Amino acid sequence: MAKARSTLVLEKRVRAGITAPPQYLSGLDIFHSHANFPLVLVYKKGLDLAQMERGLSDALKLYPLVAGRYKKDAQGHVYMDCNDAGVDFRVHRHQGPMPYDETNPIGKETMKFVKVVLPWRMVGRDVPCLQVNVHQYEDGGAVLCCYATHSLFDGASFWAFMMAWSKACRGVEIKPPELNRKLMIEAGRDAADPSAYDLLAKPSMWRLVRTFARLGWRTLSMSSGLFRIPAETMALWKEQAKAEQPDAAGVSVGSLATAYVMRGISPAMPRDVVRSVGLVLDLRYKRSLGIPREYFGNALCYAEARYTQQQLAQESLTSLAEQCRAPSDQVSTGALNKMLSTMEQYRQKHANWRLLFKPTVETLKGGMILNNCVQFPMYDVDMGTGVPDWYEMPPATIRLLLIVPTPRQDGGVDLMLCAPKAEIEALRARFAADGIDTRLKPPAAA
Repeated sequence: MAKARSTLVLEKRVRAGITAPPQYLSGLDIFHSHANFPLVLVYKKGLDLAQMERGLSDALKLYPLVAGRYKKDAQGHVYMDCNDAGVDFRVHRHQGPMPYDETNPIGKETMKFVKVVLPWRMVGRDVPCLQVNVHQYEDGGAVLCCYATHSLFDGASFWAFMMAWSKACRGVEIKPPELNRKLMIEAGRDAADPSAYDLLAKPSMWRLVRTFARLGWRTLSMSSGLFRIPAETMALWKEQAKAEQPDAAGVSVGSLATAYVMRGISPAMPRDVVRSVGLVLDLRYKRSLGIPREYFGNALCYAEARYTQQQLAQESLTSLAEQCRAPSDQVSTGALNKMLSTMEQYRQKHANWRLLFKPTVETLKGGMILNNCVQFPMYDVDMGTGVPDWYEMPPATIRLLLIVPTPRQDGGVDLMLCAPKAEIEALRARFAADGIDTRLKPPAAA
């Protein structure tokens, strides 16, 4: 598809009009790096730009870190100067109608909608931690692409901010977040049990360079696929799970979908290696750590579920889904304290970049990272003109499964899988063999 002509018609800095005390980044913030990630919401009915700009300014009053800038103190520790330097707000006008729809998503073209900022150009510069890019088409449709810095936002923080912005646009009261990042820093200073389970890898410099080189090389072989599991299929899987294990607590939509994907791609994975699922966990839900649910920052870590090739080939979907959960020794208070303590120790040494979560390294073998986003409110982000028609993000550079609700929020899920092409095709063949139609279809006429 030829790139449509567009014109930049507005570029400004949106500010809150207030400042706040500086906030140091936690070790977990710095571990996630200053890399930026784009997230896309498509509004076929368009967006009210004046309303969005006013709402963004109002939301920034409760989230002053977002309008700040990264700086270093005399010891080299990175902090956020909440100086209200502002958020980039750009509007582009495109010729012709929007060339995308729910059956023809933006996909790999997502990066055309942002202004890329390299992570090593963030600290000590006048570079916003959030870019807002609105692309308008002649048929009234609009693409909203937000490019956010990972060391400021995790997924929960980002969508909390987006909902705050959405509510501000509509004049709805916003609940203030917990901005005190000292909570995470102090949690990492607690004494840690050295014998606790540890999913952090601390490779030598040679092994670290080699691992990053392998991850970079692996990127060249990655492909992506978008599969829509219909609501009736999800309902059938849940009924089968209940019938198979009536006394069990029940398995989640995410576990069932993940188990199906792992079973589908396993035949195309390398032989004789353990299959694993890196489970993204939110520390806000671990009460013993004392991290509030409203905490704004990075509060994510990993656990890991493991399978053998034989298990995936022979066991039922229900059984595989039951095993797709964090082992207790990996999510005990001792294990999580040890992880946070290590993050803080490495922050003090300016060396968080030397750490790796083992599930990430396992993606070089038979590992896949699961990011279950079915609870995120991406389809509730109403900027005053209605909710988005669909949501997208660009392909990942590791084997990754993202699970999100369908745009119709009817009980089905969208699976965004990034994996080697052979694995994508193996999963597609598995769906076809089971008679499951995962193609994207236009919404039914109103």
